Amino acid sequence: MAQPSARLVLALRETAARLLRADVTYRWASFAHCNCGHLAQTITGLAPAEIQKRAMRREGDWGSQAREHTPRRFPDFDFGDRPALDEGAWEPENVGACQVTGAPLDDVLDQMYSLGLSPTDVGHLERLSSPEVRRRLGNNTEYFPHHRRENLVAYLQAWAALLEDQLDDQVFEEHFLEAAE
Repeated sequence: MAQPSARLVLALRETAARLLRADVTYRWASFAHCNCGHLAQTITGLAPAEIQKRAMRREGDWGSQAREHTPRRFPDFDFGDRPALDEGAWEPENVGACQVTGAPLDDVLDQMYSLGLSPTDVGHLERLSSPEVRRRLGNNTEYFPHHRRENLVAYLQAWAALLEDQLDDQVFEEHFLEAAE
């Protein structure tokens, strides 16, 4: 389950509210207009076309790309005044970025992870399959197609409420511990 944060709760609620508007495109088979794509739009502020372009650089759906992604962390070497492309300059290989733009889906995933999401959360969002969120939705989710807008909205709202409850519990516990000291 995602790490609860106020920013993530707000992003989930904002995404659900946007999806309630009739003028917003929802298309489960499109990287930019699917379950994960809409949350990515909210978190990153990127246009749907940019998210689609970045997602198409590698094979796999949101879940598989999230599982394969590891945050890029390379050492910052100081090459002095030399350009980075001269002989002898170290360059990381296969950073998962397009050689032309250098902007892969990894950047989008990094921003999603920075709000507390994990690769598992991304996979669950894609299929609306988190057991905790589904329990929060109640008993009416036996037939709960993951490609229906109204189901996504309900899932996002339930997930936000679940995380908000966890935040309230954390705030209460922190306040209780401070008072006890």
